[in-house]
Amino acid sequence: MPTNSVTLESIRELMEEPGPCITLVCNAGQDLARSLNALRRNMQNGGEELLADIAPAVANLPATPGSAQIAVFRSPSRLLVSHVGAEVTPIAKIGDKFELRTLLAVAGAQREFFILALSQNRTRVLSCTQDRSEEVPFPQGVPLSLQDDRQTRKPDHVLNNMNTAGPSSGSMKGVMSGTSTDREDKDEYMIHFFREIDRGVNTLLKSSNAPLVIAGVEHELALYRRLNTYPSIVEPGIHGAPDGLEGGEMHKRALELLNGNDHDPAAAQLRDFDKKVGTGHASTHIQDIVSAAFEGRVSHLFFRTDAQYLGTFDTVRQRVKRTDDPLDSPVDLIESAAEQTLQHGGEVRLLSASALPNGVPVCAVFRYAAVQGQPSETGVEAA
Repeated sequence: MPTNSVTLESIRELMEEPGPCITLVCNAGQDLARSLNALRRNMQNGGEELLADIAPAVANLPATPGSAQIAVFRSPSRLLVSHVGAEVTPIAKIGDKFELRTLLAVAGAQREFFILALSQNRTRVLSCTQDRSEEVPFPQGVPLSLQDDRQTRKPDHVLNNMNTAGPSSGSMKGVMSGTSTDREDKDEYMIHFFREIDRGVNTLLKSSNAPLVIAGVEHELALYRRLNTYPSIVEPGIHGAPDGLEGGEMHKRALELLNGNDHDPAAAQLRDFDKKVGTGHASTHIQDIVSAAFEGRVSHLFFRTDAQYLGTFDTVRQRVKRTDDPLDSPVDLIESAAEQTLQHGGEVRLLSASALPNGVPVCAVFRYAAVQGQPSETGVEAA
């Protein structure tokens, strides 16, 4: 029975699921029973099959302290059940597709990060959310210990101790200049080992860009930082031998570090937002945002949970029309922009008004500016 956290990648997959789709967030126990009964009353013939395995799946969820709410996303071919690490607006709804805002809210509450536990004996990567952590396997071929790496390659310390000779040296390409100390020898082994670990980390996390907290003794942390190429490292890391930390201690300290550290690759896109607007690489105008989303130009879209803009979008004329007239078949254009952004590989995030530039309801960062001559916000048609 699938039980998974909601991630950006799973949202993309879930939004492609054919209906009927059940979106459910509630407290376990009596609230779950009431929500299932409410859904049952609104079901068409045959819908009972979708509900039958929800309660058993929830019952099988491991107990997690501090997670009163559960989230369920159910379609004919998919069941995703998970704890919610923060308060999300309750919902019990069946429709042609899953509720995007609920998916985004649950993903925000379950925001994933990783811990790299550096150890000469057993290096591990842990996938974590607010209320869980679990080890994930490295890609095949990545050595997990210094001993494993030493069996495959010896350090090039002899070459490191060769100085290039001057012109008078004749055919000699180098001369010896001293010997390595034991510490230097070991560091050379460690450097090669850490390069392999860095390669594995980038392969493992290449599609997530999630924050990575490194745990290790001070000297090894310093060595690894010199070699690291993963862009979302959270400083200063966790100091201490991972093998010696008690169960749950790394997770607890990583959370403290993240909560006290403004390390959010997506939210970082909002820094200097006004300057980006000045270059055409960002906007708070619905016309610009919707047009860019349908063109696949939006890299990051941010909006408030309560933000809504009912209207239509003419994809040929690239025109937004604001209307709530049922004859026009209006849709929420902010959600349409969010769906298009996800389909084109962008990131979508729900934020509070205080986290958005000047408290605007919606804003976006673009991969590149619009081609000159394309419509701007002046293309918005009145209802």
